Amino acid sequence: MKLYSKIIFSFLLLVVTHNLIAQDPELAKIYLEQADQVYAEAKDAIEIAKDIYIQASEADTMNVRANYMAGVLYLETVNRDYSTKYFERVKRLDPRFRFNIDYLLGRGYQYGLEFDKALQYFNAYKEHLLSNKSYRGADKTSVYEVNDRIEECRNAREIIGMPSSYTIENIGENINSTWPDYAPVLNEDETVLIFTSRRQEANTNENVDKDNFYYEDIYISKKKQGQWGKAENIGQNVNTLYHDSNLFLSSDGRTLYIYSDEGNGDIYFSQENENEEWSTPKPLGGRINSQGFAEQSIWVSDDNEFMMFASNRPGGQGGFDIYGCYKEDGEWNRPFNMGPVINTKSDEDGPYMAKDGVTLYFSSKGHKGFGGFDVFTTQFNDETEKWNTPENLGYPVNTVDDEVYFHPTSDGDRGYLASVREEGLGFTDIYMVKHVGDLEKTAKSRISKLKQKESDLNSKELEVRQRSIDSVLNIPAYQIYFDLNSTAVNEEFQKRLDEMANYLKTHESLGIQISAFASSDGNPKYNYELSNRRAQSVLNYFLEKGIESDRLAARGFGVLTGTEDKSRKAEVKIKDLSGFEEE
Repeated sequence: MKLYSKIIFSFLLLVVTHNLIAQDPELAKIYLEQADQVYAEAKDAIEIAKDIYIQASEADTMNVRANYMAGVLYLETVNRDYSTKYFERVKRLDPRFRFNIDYLLGRGYQYGLEFDKALQYFNAYKEHLLSNKSYRGADKTSVYEVNDRIEECRNAREIIGMPSSYTIENIGENINSTWPDYAPVLNEDETVLIFTSRRQEANTNENVDKDNFYYEDIYISKKKQGQWGKAENIGQNVNTLYHDSNLFLSSDGRTLYIYSDEGNGDIYFSQENENEEWSTPKPLGGRINSQGFAEQSIWVSDDNEFMMFASNRPGGQGGFDIYGCYKEDGEWNRPFNMGPVINTKSDEDGPYMAKDGVTLYFSSKGHKGFGGFDVFTTQFNDETEKWNTPENLGYPVNTVDDEVYFHPTSDGDRGYLASVREEGLGFTDIYMVKHVGDLEKTAKSRISKLKQKESDLNSKELEVRQRSIDSVLNIPAYQIYFDLNSTAVNEEFQKRLDEMANYLKTHESLGIQISAFASSDGNPKYNYELSNRRAQSVLNYFLEKGIESDRLAARGFGVLTGTEDKSRKAEVKIKDLSGFEEE
């Protein structure tokens, strides 16, 4: 029996005992010893260690170290905003227990999207730090780091209030596991999904690495009847006993680009034969891989004549930069830096060019974001021959955690990325990002098509139609109320939504705008996510009734102040697409 199996058994016995005892300092000490043993020796049991530290802190809420360790392990795993409960206890019991306790509290509140509270603690820590410049302890966080966190919180307060035309949903347990799953890449028709996982199941190496997780292996799933099949290890031709991670899949699904630790980080490739077997990876030719520096992501055009990749080679803007490279005489030519509009003094990674050939998605730590890597988009302007200023995709696509390797689909309506979310199955999970409409952007193209149709109508018919539209537009937004913590559209509201859908079917110049809210009986992070899910639920209702996606826009706004049962709602408003840009 493994060490942590014995500890789990003992832990379960202690839990039963704890159910009978409210506060028991001696029991808390036993928990603490068990947790320390798990954390130190059972490297693949960090979640178990966290749970035992939590039990220790609840058995004795006055135990400073138990509370501190529970907070630390929350910051190291998932649901990081939960750490504030335990760090607040530490600060209340012994504010000098750790030099940077205010910084840790700020991080917890930042992860919970409570940016005002986070700023209070970051500024308090900064003042404490500047008053103790000679301090050199291991629990010191530098002024540079805290300044970065302060800037991130200020940015986040602005970004989270901006309209976002995306929702995000977990793609399920056939792909995701309780371990980190990330770096999704797909072929053009979305029938093959390849990703990297540090799961135990089917891993080439049965041991864990020094960071407590299993080694990276590459996994593959194929879509059957619209559903992703159970992910499988891609095979020992590709995976080794050490770290193996995918980077990009060609549009035909037959060439897989892979990251290798060789040369401090190089790009390799493997090809699938007619028997669906993948070849042993080979290093990418030409001048892509550098000597002594890392290349860690790649995108290749369908014609295999242009690529982009990320590297920390000399001569860049700073950190990892995105580079471009053209092929000449069948060989990859000298790479060039994509320039200061895209690259910053911090890290950029994960470039991906959309099918339109002008829209670039990439991740950055240096542009205006929430914190960590955020996904940005920019377009190449043919007139100026320059890239436009990158735009943050906003919440809920981006969070305080890292969002890297965004993979848009060929139609641009969806995308895939990996992220740490409260509703996830474990650590990092793979999610589908859905474009849920932006009426201002879709109105122009749609109305131009409708005008051609309406040119066949006589003036009297147009006048009657316009009077009908005007009367509907003057009706206030329809209010839908939700049960506590629910996203389901209750039956009492469905009749009115059906009437709205039927009206839109005969009036193609109209659209629907959905604004959803949550009550204040939850933390800000949960309420933002709940309001977004409610908005998506109403949008899906209209999609099921046959209303086109480019006529629908939905967004969650978080908390709405007021009576609790009246705050859990969505407002549904019919909008005139032809006049939307004038608002």
